[in-house]
Amino acid sequence: MSVNRQLCLKRNIQQGEPVSLDLFEVREAPLPEPAAGEFLVKTAALGFSPAQRAYLMGTASRFHAPVDLGEVMRGRGVGRVMASRHPDFREGDVVACSTGWQDYSIQSGDVSGMLVKTLQRVSDPQQPLHLHLGILGSSGFSAYFGFLDIGRPQAGDTVVVSAAAGGVGSIVCQIARLKGCRVVGIAGGAEKCAWLKQVVGVDEAIDYKADDLDQKFQEYCPSGIDVYFDNVGGDTLDAAMKNIALRGRAVICGMISTEYHEPPLPGPRYYYNLIYKRARMEGFFVWDYHEQFPAAEKELIDWYKAGDLKPTEVVYQGLLSAPDALQSLFSGADCGIRVVDC
Repeated sequence: MSVNRQLCLKRNIQQGEPVSLDLFEVREAPLPEPAAGEFLVKTAALGFSPAQRAYLMGTASRFHAPVDLGEVMRGRGVGRVMASRHPDFREGDVVACSTGWQDYSIQSGDVSGMLVKTLQRVSDPQQPLHLHLGILGSSGFSAYFGFLDIGRPQAGDTVVVSAAAGGVGSIVCQIARLKGCRVVGIAGGAEKCAWLKQVVGVDEAIDYKADDLDQKFQEYCPSGIDVYFDNVGGDTLDAAMKNIALRGRAVICGMISTEYHEPPLPGPRYYYNLIYKRARMEGFFVWDYHEQFPAAEKELIDWYKAGDLKPTEVVYQGLLSAPDALQSLFSGADCGIRVVDC
């Protein structure tokens, strides 16, 4: 009989401590059975977000509800329906949903009561399935809606993307290029900057570890930054807002450089340019676009099939590698989107 391996939180993470398997207990639970209105999903792959570190912090979490000790670690995955007692989901269907860090999960097909609607039927599954957590899934949706709906790019705009070698950032760069924009990517280190130019196709790359951001913005964006897509916050956001163009748009997607800093750092210094440049800064939450996911998925898949959207997934192997995959978001070890093939 199959068992359900689960990674359950054993203790809370400490300030500055890396995410590791030591934080979790590996349990083997009985295979769950769906009740009426539910279905069983076998996890094929897991995806990762910097927000997941907050789940491990207990009462120290400032932004996200923590996982209780003994609970399965929360996380998004993609998988196939193995058994169903829901009329709208059949055995063999592919879904992306909140699987948690486990081999199997029970899902309810009724999203009406969900504050955050995360269940998504994958209408045109591509192989490997982990693409539906990356360029064709939640990372792709964050890039798609954040850049197109909040950033409102126009052909010829100068677009600057922070953490451009990361999961969402690398997709934003590619969509900006597809929309006829001039793209400047920011990353840490010469190797990542070379990857941005050679693989992602940015026009210019800035190494924030070696370059003066303000100086490079003036060189590469002499008329200002039309769209700034921010994944990091902190000094990079400050430098971008100092150089924002007239009626420029700053899209706030993440703040990985400051999110877990203790004590919390002061806010942006150049926000007055929102007045002087008649600019706009706006954050977004990708799950608010849940009803629009199918249309976005179709366009992303079309771009992917045409070769215009390149996969950037870095694949870890096996459920027990999930903590390492999450930690890699903070260590800056890899380029692209992190996924685990289970």
